[in-house]
Amino acid sequence: MLGFGPIAFAVPWVLAALAVLPVLWWLLRVTPPAPRVVRFPAIRLLRDLTAREETPARTPLWLLILRLIVAALLILALAGPLLNPRAALPGSGPLLLLVDNGWASGRDWTSRRAAMEELVSQAERQNRPVVLLPTARPAGGEAVKASPPLPASEARRLIQALEPHPWPTDRAGALEAVRGLAARGSAHTVWLSDGIGDRSARGLAETLQRMGSLEILDDSAEKPPHLLLPPSSEGAGLSARVVRADSSRPESVTVRLSGADGRLLTRQPVAFDAGQLTREVRFEVPAELRNDAASLRVENDTTAGATVLLDERWRRRPVGLASGRANGENQPLLSDLHYLERALAPYNEVRRGEPDELLKRDLAVLVLSDIGALTGQEAQTIEDWVRKGGVLLRFAGPRLAQNPDRLVPVRLRLGDRALGGALSWSEPAKLQPFDGRSPFAGLHIPDDVAVSRQVLAEPALDLADRTWARLQDGTPWSPRKSAETATSCSSTPPPARNGPTCRCPACSSTCCAVW
Repeated sequence: MLGFGPIAFAVPWVLAALAVLPVLWWLLRVTPPAPRVVRFPAIRLLRDLTAREETPARTPLWLLILRLIVAALLILALAGPLLNPRAALPGSGPLLLLVDNGWASGRDWTSRRAAMEELVSQAERQNRPVVLLPTARPAGGEAVKASPPLPASEARRLIQALEPHPWPTDRAGALEAVRGLAARGSAHTVWLSDGIGDRSARGLAETLQRMGSLEILDDSAEKPPHLLLPPSSEGAGLSARVVRADSSRPESVTVRLSGADGRLLTRQPVAFDAGQLTREVRFEVPAELRNDAASLRVENDTTAGATVLLDERWRRRPVGLASGRANGENQPLLSDLHYLERALAPYNEVRRGEPDELLKRDLAVLVLSDIGALTGQEAQTIEDWVRKGGVLLRFAGPRLAQNPDRLVPVRLRLGDRALGGALSWSEPAKLQPFDGRSPFAGLHIPDDVAVSRQVLAEPALDLADRTWARLQDGTPWSPRKSAETATSCSSTPPPARNGPTCRCPACSSTCCAVW
């Protein structure tokens, strides 16, 4: 490569053709030989006629200069001029392109690709091979590996196909791949870093320096990457943490909460002070808007780490609780709904009230805790809501046993079966292992779980198909019908599911209920 100030030529030997320009000047100036005069009297009459077109005896000077300029420009173009070319790559071995293509590189991938293509063109002008080593694992989970030494055209094809991945880089795997390289000559390495350090970064840099020369390109100071951690639910609010890579200066970012259709639900600014790496942001939105939320993202940051997709774990579905007796303000531990509310409140929006009032708003589940006799209007309203797709969860008890209604999947026998009653056991009954068709199949039944009180169903031909569990004497224990009914072990506070098995929070060991 031959350079003259800011201009260089990739093929400088072509400039030797400029020496031919004087010869070309002489050829263009040569005057053609004068024509011979032949006297022919028969055409003497044409002597005094004026010719319409005249041919000059010499080439005009302006045309001559223009032709020479065109010839010189053609020679300069063939020499491959370059404006402000970089200096020649150090070393004599291949060019190693180490590229961080993890989640943090997505914010400026276009400029990274342009930088790689420029480096490959520079290696091509020096006839040096190119080795490409991405530091993020492939989508299949294979180990990080380097490409063999490639010509420039093949390296460009791989660079065009290379894309950032939505997971971190594996620099420890890249270090092992570098140690396995067998480069001829002194290699020159260009590391396109994403600006995020880890334990393997120093060892990787030292190994690359021992192979030859090392150049690190890092633009994270201009566009520092941000990481948005999965949020946590705190009551009705949603809290998330924003982490940045560069804490050297103050910075302000904005986090937005969006719906599934991309519409903006709310946005919160987050201000970082100098030296501060982590900030927490909290969103206080109505339950209806929160349940529509589909993503949290840092504005103007296109990386996968700056986006969190929200699913059912972060939604608070509204659950209506209705009981057949007073809520027990004076004795809350005796309330039918106390343990249900404690179990549901951390993950759902719990609403208490009468069934008619609760169904005036959207509900995910309506829970009736041994509510007893329903009025005709209440029963019709609940039935219409269930037919439209609502989920009704019922807990059996003495009120339901004495006032059965049609909002259960089977007909119930009036009265219940209890210890010391007409249809009593001599001792609390145990449960049989759950049938394979039951939704509780596979659950372990602890030895201390027993049933001392039961609401019985009237015998029917399809009762076996609707049974979820049975007592050891074969009595159906829980009708099987799309989570619309359940049995309760006692008339004391309703049970709540706790761990892999079902336990009643009232007695904790001697009774059980499922739904």
